Amino acid sequence: MAMAAVETGYAPQEEVAEEERARADVYALLAALFYSPPSEGLLKSIAAARLVNEDANDTQLARSWAALQAAARTAVPEAVRHEYDNAFITAGRPPVFLYGSVYQAGFLMDKPLAQLRDDLARLGLARRREVGEPEDHISGLCDVMRFLIVGADSVPPAPVDAQREFFERHLAPWYTRLCDAIEVAEPTHFYRRVAAFARAFFDLELRSFEIA
Repeated sequence: MAMAAVETGYAPQEEVAEEERARADVYALLAALFYSPPSEGLLKSIAAARLVNEDANDTQLARSWAALQAAARTAVPEAVRHEYDNAFITAGRPPVFLYGSVYQAGFLMDKPLAQLRDDLARLGLARRREVGEPEDHISGLCDVMRFLIVGADSVPPAPVDAQREFFERHLAPWYTRLCDAIEVAEPTHFYRRVAAFARAFFDLELRSFEIA
């Protein structure tokens, strides 16, 4: 899921630091994993990739990343596809919804989505026409955070204050409930590891924004 950048009012900044690119890469990975089941190639990439500051192997982020890598090494792409479909797309009410409005208001397409659309418009972002999911899908929100961190071709990164505001308004209020739902859902195995890693990463983001 991707947002198309249009105009923003941000002034150009210096080249993005390695740690910021690493943050953006994690958001891009989560966006991809939550938007569709991973290909064999993506699973292999996860298994072989390294986290920045991986020496801190006692952190929850490092431990959850190691568990996700182990799951990726043994995962069968077709089985993960079935898991994704059964957990997130199955006919009727799926075991897990991936939309922020459900966790914040109890319904799809509710007030939080309207507020999100207003904020996206202020940031100069819009959903691509070919994307069918509403903007409060977790993958779309991760993609917006990636964009805010590194910018795009002619759009510089957003200031930290803008990143913090978006995260606190549109991810912080509900990501723990999403991760809880995934981790207890019967159809999940690989995605429990994804959820644990997402939780650890979002927790770190929240703490970092609090002290920034």
